Amino acid sequence: MKIKTNRKIDNWPSQDSVYEWEDYLLKGLNGSRFTYSTDMERYFNRFVERTNWNIFSLFSQNCYEFQWEMEVRLKNSSYNRSNLIPSIIDFHLSKDQLEDFLSAYRNNLFILISSLEAFDFLKENSFPKKIYHFPLSIADCYRINPTTQFEKEYDLVLVGRQNPVLEEYLKKYTDKNNDFVYVHRTLKGNNFDYYTSKGEFLGNINSRKGYIELIRKSKIGFYSTPGIDGGEERTKGFNQVTPRFLELIAFGCHIIARYKDNPDTDFYQLNDFCPSINTYEEFEKEMDKALKNTVDMKKYSDYLENHYTSERVELLKEILEFEDIKI
Repeated sequence: MKIKTNRKIDNWPSQDSVYEWEDYLLKGLNGSRFTYSTDMERYFNRFVERTNWNIFSLFSQNCYEFQWEMEVRLKNSSYNRSNLIPSIIDFHLSKDQLEDFLSAYRNNLFILISSLEAFDFLKENSFPKKIYHFPLSIADCYRINPTTQFEKEYDLVLVGRQNPVLEEYLKKYTDKNNDFVYVHRTLKGNNFDYYTSKGEFLGNINSRKGYIELIRKSKIGFYSTPGIDGGEERTKGFNQVTPRFLELIAFGCHIIARYKDNPDTDFYQLNDFCPSINTYEEFEKEMDKALKNTVDMKKYSDYLENHYTSERVELLKEILEFEDIKI
């Protein structure tokens, strides 16, 4: 088994957590090794898309490859072959796109789907290809235990995509609480500069390490699923739980959230950690409670035991064994 990775040609920060997962897959799958994507392969994929011709689909190679795909392919490519196992992270398709989806994956033996909401959608629409639910995770290097402690420097840190409703509530909250200090970012060119709400410049933070260090200093983290409050068109209404939810737990943050209940939010038990905020009054109540109380690290550490990447490795082993694929 090979782990196919883009890390030599794709260094976007959003890929860093994927590379962490790949590292643990490599450790957990005996005999595995990396196979690196190249610019030439990207060029060949564009050729395959234009011509719909794929020589790789004509031959069954001896060694299987596992590959995370950030989003669904809708065109033929060199990855449409029987020895490649695709694991789809973001699934944002409508019913009328399922035929193209099936065509683009027709030669893959089966497909791994990270979102249980998307998995159920495909089952409900009688998708004929074999699929397995393969949830997202957090790398074991962030493992915590009941005695883990983090030094909290800020009341709130805003990183990544933000929810406009929570941002609106935050403005009202800070107007009423002058001593509340949060961190926000400003895009400068292709980089992000971070400031506190008091105007203190914290620096240009664009690395995975800097991102994590900043969240660890935060008492509270905002979280929302991507398909609400303006994200419906982009995600076709899908509201998958993203890894940031697991990160906020791993870094000891109280969570203030907005989401739509669905099979994925049920799978990750969001309601056990944070009710979905629908009014400012609810927001204010949850913020005040979070600022006054410490996080239950035993609850957090017990929860994450089911969501580390090593647990997903064991799940993948079970799937491969069921499919009679040797690793």
